[in-house]
Amino acid sequence: MRRGLRADCAGLRERLERRAVIKGLACAALATQSVRISHAQRTDPIVETTYGKVRGRTQGGVDIFKGIRYAASTAGAHRFLAPQPVQPWPGIYDAGTLGHSAPQPSHTEADQAGFSDLEPVSEDCLFLNVFTAARLARPGRPVMVWLHAGAWSTGAGTAPALDGSGLARFGEVVVVTLNHRLNVFGYLQLDDTDERFADAPNAGVLDMVAALQWVRGNAAAFGGDPGNVTLFGQSGGGGKVCALLACPAARGLFHKAIVMSTSGGLRIMEPQEAARSTYGLTRQLGLSKASAEALQAVPMDRLIGATGDFRPVVDGRTFTRHPFDPDISPLSAGIPLLAGNCANETRLFMYGADLGNFSLPMPEVRRRLTRFLQIDDTQTGRILTQYQLLDPSASPGDLLGAVTTDYIYIRNTRRVATLRASASGAPVYSYLFTRRTPVAGGILQCPHMSEVAFVFGDPLAAWMVGGAAPDIMPLTRIMIATWSAFAHTGDPNNQTLPPWPRHDATRQQSMLLNVSSRVVEHPGARSLAVLQTLRYFDYGMPTNYLRH
Repeated sequence: MRRGLRADCAGLRERLERRAVIKGLACAALATQSVRISHAQRTDPIVETTYGKVRGRTQGGVDIFKGIRYAASTAGAHRFLAPQPVQPWPGIYDAGTLGHSAPQPSHTEADQAGFSDLEPVSEDCLFLNVFTAARLARPGRPVMVWLHAGAWSTGAGTAPALDGSGLARFGEVVVVTLNHRLNVFGYLQLDDTDERFADAPNAGVLDMVAALQWVRGNAAAFGGDPGNVTLFGQSGGGGKVCALLACPAARGLFHKAIVMSTSGGLRIMEPQEAARSTYGLTRQLGLSKASAEALQAVPMDRLIGATGDFRPVVDGRTFTRHPFDPDISPLSAGIPLLAGNCANETRLFMYGADLGNFSLPMPEVRRRLTRFLQIDDTQTGRILTQYQLLDPSASPGDLLGAVTTDYIYIRNTRRVATLRASASGAPVYSYLFTRRTPVAGGILQCPHMSEVAFVFGDPLAAWMVGGAAPDIMPLTRIMIATWSAFAHTGDPNNQTLPPWPRHDATRQQSMLLNVSSRVVEHPGARSLAVLQTLRYFDYGMPTNYLRH
């Protein structure tokens, strides 16, 4: 059903292996000057960290350090515990290989492999990667810490398209990507009175805090400024940024935030919700109680196979409230925010599930939206009628994509920006990425995650998700300049864009990001108004709009 996109992605892994050659040629078009190091002069970079020396590799003018351990293994007796400190190592640690991915079900699709390929999974997964311009670069550069997508359940910071070399070099920043615990391993509320496991419901969040503490202690050794750290993440990663904005343990460890296409960033779980998930887990495993002792004895693969909704919990320890519900956490008051979406987020999932989702009859679209939005048929009919009036040329499948994009992604991300702008404090900027991909005959329009490759400066990944087109390199320049400008100053304005005003609660001015960008007020306001009486989407709601 996905022949077009699969054809565009045929041989993806083989092409990813040629990434160094392709990126080198493409990045030359970005550079005004090239850093040339002859083979005879090249030596592997060695950096002294707080735990010992690490040896990286230099490639294309960027020093790359892979698989640096920022906390101890979480296997065995450490399962469900808060992250434990790393023991210093003697000699030189070889940081030339990516670390393990966190335990999770296999979920790679051929058309998304660049963003979802995993390393072998293991409970020894608390590793990070550093990309920093080679030693000729100036010290004290901003640090950008990437939190990967996949909600709280899947994904890795080691996916091929998340190579931070282009962003580090041309944005003059230090890029850090990381892995942390996911799903039941990172967010299980145990039925246990043992105080050692009190942090189990938010262990994965505390992994991220430990990584940020590592950044604070080691950024300077890699040319970064520990006093200028920007968190950025897309989709589930945007939700993680939102969560850390409300996490007291993370306060002071980062100074700017970029939230890209969040859907689950407003709320985390209440204890009673978490208790239901825990109960479901014990039933699946045949246990009478979710005790740490019993669950530590369950093999990793069996836990991976357990299903359920496992996310951070308002536990009174790591979190005392939701990030953006009913309002913003005061912890975020002084942190500049950049937040936005792709214009047609859910068309990616419609395409991935079944190409027939774009040619559904109206009665079927109406049935699916009624079930998904958990409203009655009459209300669904009113919503579809109003969307049809806003775009008379839209097919029923187009309407399904428009309503779900607005409801799941744009409405939630816009609420994050507007709530933050309504409070006093640091500035907020909002955007809508509008570049349409020619992949699959253009049916995807501007889908979920299509901006990520441009931000990372990865031409191969951009070609894979965006199609071979002459705007790849110009748009890459714009996105790197914009994200790195925000990391440098807390203001995304730069010479590649027209003047970009702050987002305010009244006018909600946003930049439409493309090769030719422009500012608009209240983008999509009339369609969003149609949804105003609905509850906000969160991860506890089943995304069943794709199923018959």
